[in-house]
Amino acid sequence: MPQAHGPLISSRLLGKIAPALFAAALLVSTLGSSAGAQGAGSGTPAEAAGQLADAYRLTNADGDRVCPLTLSVKRAKEAPRGAAASGPGAAAPLGASFAIDFDRPACAAAILFSADIASWAPGAGNSIHLLNGAGQLVAEFTEGVGGNWEALREGDGVYFLVNPRLADSATTQPGDLVGLWELADATGTPACRVRLAEETLKPGVYRLAPDPACAALLGRTLPDRWRLDGGDLVLETAGGNRVRFASSEDGAWAKVPEDSRPLLLSRAP
Repeated sequence: MPQAHGPLISSRLLGKIAPALFAAALLVSTLGSSAGAQGAGSGTPAEAAGQLADAYRLTNADGDRVCPLTLSVKRAKEAPRGAAASGPGAAAPLGASFAIDFDRPACAAAILFSADIASWAPGAGNSIHLLNGAGQLVAEFTEGVGGNWEALREGDGVYFLVNPRLADSATTQPGDLVGLWELADATGTPACRVRLAEETLKPGVYRLAPDPACAALLGRTLPDRWRLDGGDLVLETAGGNRVRFASSEDGAWAKVPEDSRPLLLSRAP
């Protein structure tokens, strides 16, 4: 029956060429993925280090403990063979670590974990990895805004790496913040208002006038002064208790570190 020959031949041909078509499609897909991966991770470790190497300040969240340090493009001494372990203390992600220079005794007194720092390495997304003598991770700093990088160390707290050169060029001036602001919690609903006055209490420190209702968010003893520190906005009580805010791209200021009670400062309409 002639009518049956057409479908029969097509089926046989399909059976022969299907594996070839599948193999070709797989090859194209693999090549495309490889090209994409190479594009995403282009650049050598030395090139990545060259973009980040500079003078920085390592600080705690309150900014009252500071360790000046310099990230270099010079290769660090190799870690002992087999010293790097798996898990949280992973080795440098790009396969190379670089020298770091700082006053070790002075920094150890200010930032305790700095005593473990032996080198640094660039990481994904322009992050900065501080490494110990075995090439293991001590702290991972992810890039923020205005020349700031932030790291959260489990059981220790939040720390910042600040590049003064970048921070100074992007730093908000006190006059930019003077005026009325709304303070909101995690819901985003304004709970009270604070006025950042231009009246100076002492050089670099200005008067703050919060609504009494702000006690629910800021504590019974309300801050009465404000200042800028390393690009951050700090609200402070006379006794030295501080709440720190980092700038957001939308012009608002978010409390740092982010914990179970996030706060947001936005310009009052």
